[in-house]
Amino acid sequence: MLLARGKPNETVAEARNGPFKVLVRSQEFHHSGSINVDICVTDSSNLAFPKNEKQQCFLHGYDFSGLSVKWLSQQNIEIAFDCGRVTTFTSSAFVYPNGPVPVEFYAILRDECANQVP
Repeated sequence: MLLARGKPNETVAEARNGPFKVLVRSQEFHHSGSINVDICVTDSSNLAFPKNEKQQCFLHGYDFSGLSVKWLSQQNIEIAFDCGRVTTFTSSAFVYPNGPVPVEFYAILRDECANQVP
């Protein structure tokens, strides 16, 4: 496993839906040309990217084109992209906004890579 050292070039975009938001973090280490992407859910008042990524994140991957994230309802999210590499994806994530009772969110993944003509 390779570890990237130093501070990456990082951007974070968000899509709010009432008390919750989806965060899309893009990171590039050392001008490598490869962009790592994490998509997670958190409560809207949270200013930092989630530290508990295993529970709160839907997707980790890299080098996406045409990436979009949108809310379909209060607890359902669509993640779509034209092409890219998904290294991990889970269809549900949890946020613990006020104590021990979690709110569960669901994601669907739409990828168009297989439908593209070379």
